[in-house]
Amino acid sequence: MKRSEIEQLTDELIGEAVLSLLADNSPINTQTLINRLRSIESSESNHQRRDILSGIIAEISGTAERKHTIRESSQWNEDNVHQLFGSRRQSGKSKNH
Repeated sequence: MKRSEIEQLTDELIGEAVLSLLADNSPINTQTLINRLRSIESSESNHQRRDILSGIIAEISGTAERKHTIRESSQWNEDNVHQLFGSRRQSGKSKNH
């Protein structure tokens, strides 16, 4: 199967999963999409489509996990002190009070 055919089938399978979620009035998010793709995969009789579904699920799961990890690490790395008046220091020996 050519790369373009794989990409087209990938788009069709994701579209099928999203349309079925919409038809069921289910929420559209990463986890529900993965669950629906797994459901489609388990009932799929075509070996080639099952393999592509497995790849789609792995890619979406991996992407979601990386985003989750990045989001968690950025929360702990952010500076929790914010300058209200800037960081300029007064020059000279004069006092302001």
